[in-house]
Amino acid sequence: MKKTTSEQKDRLKKLNIKMRKSHSKEDRTIRLISHSKKRIEFNKKLSLFHSNERTKILKVLSSLPQNTYNQLYLDFRKLELIEPLTALHLVHVLNKYKYIDAKFKSRHSQSIVPRAVFTLLGLDKVFGLSKIRKNKHIEIVDNWHMFSGNNCDLPEDMQNHMLMIYQKFDDQTIPFKLVTAINEAINNVIQHAYTDSSNIDFQKWYALTRIDEKCIVVVVSDLGVTIPETAPLSILEFFQGKANKAKEVILGANLASLKDHSDSKLIQLATNLDTTRTKEKGRGKGFNDILDLVRRTDEFPEIEQVHTSVLSKSGSYLLQSNSDGSAKEVSLNKNFDDFESKIEGTVISWVIRLV
Repeated sequence: MKKTTSEQKDRLKKLNIKMRKSHSKEDRTIRLISHSKKRIEFNKKLSLFHSNERTKILKVLSSLPQNTYNQLYLDFRKLELIEPLTALHLVHVLNKYKYIDAKFKSRHSQSIVPRAVFTLLGLDKVFGLSKIRKNKHIEIVDNWHMFSGNNCDLPEDMQNHMLMIYQKFDDQTIPFKLVTAINEAINNVIQHAYTDSSNIDFQKWYALTRIDEKCIVVVVSDLGVTIPETAPLSILEFFQGKANKAKEVILGANLASLKDHSDSKLIQLATNLDTTRTKEKGRGKGFNDILDLVRRTDEFPEIEQVHTSVLSKSGSYLLQSNSDGSAKEVSLNKNFDDFESKIEGTVISWVIRLV
């Protein structure tokens, strides 16, 4: 092996000194900024599904209407993954308060994935982070597409995108159920979630999709009236005129105690009712179609698993198919308990894993 000359050693020594000085200066700057602000350090996964990270995310979002965002320093260094449902909720709330023109002080992730996601969804600007160059994007990020609207009509680019779902399957029952569920979710947002018709921003929905050879992911978000807030009325309408015994068997309690249920339990009950607040014929069918797909996954050889998630207010509801054709129905906390913190609006996601 060739020995290192004294000249080469000197060059390496000078280079190391220069790098240490550079890193030291950067670290000192970051320490000064973080000491003057409330530092929020995010872990590996940015997710509303985990209590600790959820608290941090909602602290950031609540700083916007409180006008305290300039007191925070966001440290994303450890971040490696951003959960899609969480990413869309972030985009939606930040868009709602875009008139504030908030600019956070932040430190970028050391991982390429979250940096690419921030750039793709336009979060880099509000977080005060540098954009990542297009040639550094990775395929898993480039497969994501975001859409939004303020009425029941899907934008033309989203309609064209939905056609890709049909092209993934020989059995057209699967994409029909999923696309119906997407349309139903958006219709429900416009017709039932928003009550303040004077502000167009409050009537906006967002959708995030990923379609590739391994899976199809769809997320729909709104910032309107939450499911736990509307569920008691929907349940009362559904059981109107039905026998009290049937009510108690299904609810596990009498109707007078509905409001004592957790948000998670109310989401579960509302999700499993074939009804809506207005009792319109055919309303709610789309969501029931996708739930049917979850419970009958074994009858569709082209799909391996279907997973539905709902977050609304402080509650959570998850329905996941098993390989034997059964389905597992849970909340993120034991016994359908709620999170301590609550989100604004409702976010629903569907994940179809392909064989």
